[in-house]
Amino acid sequence: MRFQVRVPVAVAVAVCLAQQPASAQLPWGANNRVEVEIPEGVPLRVVAADFGASEFEPRGGALVIELAGSVRFRHEGDNEVRAVTLAVRAEERRLGGRAAVSVPSLHAARGQEFEVPVNLRVLRPLPLPPGPAVRIAADAVLFDTLASTGPDRLNSVRKMKAREMEARRDRAYFLSQWRAGGRQRLASAMQASLRRQAARPRLHIRLAGAGPATAAPPGSPRELQIAFVHDPEAPLALEQGTATVTGTVSDVPRIVLRNRSAVGISRFEIGWLVADSAGTAYSMGSAPSSRPQNLSPGERVETGGTGRFEIGFGPDDGDLEIDGMSAYVRVAHLEDGSVWVPSRTALEQSQLMNSIPVSAEEQRLSQMYRERGPDAVLEELRKLRPAGDVAP
Repeated sequence: MRFQVRVPVAVAVAVCLAQQPASAQLPWGANNRVEVEIPEGVPLRVVAADFGASEFEPRGGALVIELAGSVRFRHEGDNEVRAVTLAVRAEERRLGGRAAVSVPSLHAARGQEFEVPVNLRVLRPLPLPPGPAVRIAADAVLFDTLASTGPDRLNSVRKMKAREMEARRDRAYFLSQWRAGGRQRLASAMQASLRRQAARPRLHIRLAGAGPATAAPPGSPRELQIAFVHDPEAPLALEQGTATVTGTVSDVPRIVLRNRSAVGISRFEIGWLVADSAGTAYSMGSAPSSRPQNLSPGERVETGGTGRFEIGFGPDDGDLEIDGMSAYVRVAHLEDGSVWVPSRTALEQSQLMNSIPVSAEEQRLSQMYRERGPDAVLEELRKLRPAGDVAP
């Protein structure tokens, strides 16, 4: 199923195009379209698409497309839509020619409509061939049952499932606060979240390359032993790990881990934290893996990467250096289709809550609280509560 919208083109852009070589001058009206495709089996219908605010600007041999607009869908399936990822394609083989847009925390039942904003930049080489300038397609749809549909060429389902499990964990926590103390208790929890987000230490990180640094950082290379944040409920056991550190430059840590569950693990992410010489811990995100991640029950493997990162602790932190590292299991995708993430209790007891970023859902809810208050947050929690749960 295809839905096309013709994008109005500014006069200034038309003038710029007139200055291009004759080989680049195809009729612009044949190329200023955005086409939205719904793959077979995806229960969505395009109701409308508006990209009238988009801008097209030729630069050298490429057309820079500032795509600004949205697509409105109607859900025509049975299970409630919880998340959607759209693939945006201007040119498959060119760097910058592809992008993706993902919208979590939806609650679209059968017959309901929802809007997906699309605001990003993509590139197309000139001259332009006939056909749409940009193609947008539904890559994957996640339902409230955690079932999914769509071609999933971008590995969208895995990411959406992990985000949804984190969102369910955090929504359950805030709903429990309302049940325990009503409006005031929920407001206190949201205020605590906003304070934690404002106080979380931040890093400036850049890739230092796999080879020797052009300017040697201060100090001599040393091997750090990685401390592990143990979670007895995690399906992976972290057993040992090291990383080579020189001043503020670190290799990606090498970690030995074991699948201690009774189910194979198809993919996992290990969270990585560093501590400066003042004892402050900072989140580094997930450590990339250098090998396939399919682990059978009981299998042990060493994982790590070959990259090197230079870490800036901040302009006012003087000569702070990397003084320690720690790691924890951030997410695990099991072969039975389930997804494991740390519980809220485990994060609080381990003090990880003070260092790692809050989930995208907690950020969304806390911003809703800031703009509209606790009653709006409660209404959102009611909409997204699990089936069978009795809302307050």
